[in-house]
Order: sequence, then C-alpha cells, then structure tokens
Amino acid sequence: MTRDSITHTDRTWLRSSRCVGEAHCVELSVIDSGERVALRNSQRPGTVLTFDAAEWRNFMDGLKTGELRLSR
Repeated sequence: MTRDSITHTDRTWLRSSRCVGEAHCVELSVIDSGERVALRNSQRPGTVLTFDAAEWRNFMDGLKTGELRLSR
C-alpha cells in the first residue's frame, strides 16, 4: 500500500453502496488497467491510498473468508 498525494481527479471514482447523501464515503478507482486500486475518503479526496492487484486481492479474500471483519 502506498499513500499517494495525487488527487486523481481525472479518474472515475465509485462510492460504496453503504454511502448515503454527503456522508463520509469510501471511493474506489481502478487504475493502470486493473494493476492497481486507489481508495480515498470523499470528504478528503486529496489523500489517496493505492494497492497493487495482489494486495487488493488478498484484502478482498480476507473479507470474504472472515479473516478480516467489517465493523457495523
């Protein structure tokens, strides 16, 4: 994971389906033809975290298997 100071304003950002209105939302953008994924907070779009494909896949697998839990 890297912290990227580029805002990626030219990117298409997808919001979490759990996001309602103008609340703090997680936004995702697929970059480099799927080689990296970028995440940001909609209220602070200037800070972007990027993950390579393997890191993102491991994170998603951890969520699916229950190794990582989402708080509700």
